Order: sequence, then C-alpha cells, then structure tokens
Amino acid sequence: MHESGFQLNNRPTQVLAAKGSKNVASLTSGERAETISVIACCNAEGMFLPPYSIFKGKNRKAEFLDGMPPGSQISMSEKSAYVNAIILKDWLEFHVLPRNPAGKVLFIVDGHTSHTNSVEVLEFSEANDIILFCLPSHTTHYLQPLDRSFFKSLKNYYYAACTNFLKANPSRKITRIIFGTSLG
Repeated sequence: MHESGFQLNNRPTQVLAAKGSKNVASLTSGERAETISVIACCNAEGMFLPPYSIFKGKNRKAEFLDGMPPGSQISMSEKSAYVNAIILKDWLEFHVLPRNPAGKVLFIVDGHTSHTNSVEVLEFSEANDIILFCLPSHTTHYLQPLDRSFFKSLKNYYYAACTNFLKANPSRKITRIIFGTSLG
C-alpha cells in the first residue's frame, strides 16, 4: 500500500528541439496546482485494489468519481490531501474488510506517522489480522515496489492525458471532476 500525489495541472512533457535553441514552447498551466493523493495497493500476485483518492476540502461530490475505475473511493480532508490516521483506517475498512482475506494480511507501508502513530489504526489492524510492516525512513524510493513500478507509469499516463485534454480544450483547465477521467 502506498500513496502518491497528483497535481491538477499538467507538467511540461519532454520537448525535442534543435541544439542550442533558447526558446522552446511547451503547453502547461500557469497556476499553482492542487494536489490529490491516490492510495494504491496490490498483492504479490499483481492484483490491484481500486484507487482511493484524497481531496482537500469538505464537499464531496459524486462527480469526482466520474471516469475512475469501478470500486474507486474518494475521501475529503479539510487540512490537506495527504493520508492521515482517519483516512488510513477508512481505507482499511473500505477495501480490506469487505474482501475478508483468510489469515493474516501484510501491508508494506512507509514509516509516516499516519501509518505508525495512531493507536486506533494499530488496534484496528491487530483486531483484523493486518500486519503493518514499516519500511525504514528515506528508503521507500528504493524499497517500495509501487513507487518504482506502478506510480511512475501511472503518473506518466496521467500527465499525458492532461496534456492531451488541454490541447483539445485550450480554454478549459484540469478540475477535480476531470481528474477521474484523466486518471482512469
């Protein structure tokens, strides 16, 4: 299980230009981007759970799920779009308990305090045979399989979809409602 942030503006893609060119054009948004976090999880067999997206704010709209894979879930957080203990527990309840896995379940997580410092999350995990295995600090980019394989490819696809959307719709911008279509 791992989370990663996606921005609601596009990144400039690589541009081919003549050597020595000083002005190379690229289409991008000029405003500060909102970040949406996405939790992804897969097992050793390569089966993925549907994504769980975290939006900053209070008002959850059904349209935020438009275009997302079936079974996707969203959560709203007033302070930030990052995982906290409440969201982690909600994710575990939404994705893990309904699947009723037999025996103990191992989740490889980074050592962020949202995963390790909440008594409620730790008690919930223990009661449901969930083992939270924390990776050492500053090693997730080497050891976290989802960082190295899944999220890199997903982000490349997502930002390419954003670029294509902006080229086809120059007067529009990437919004929370368009996010699901670009991600899905």
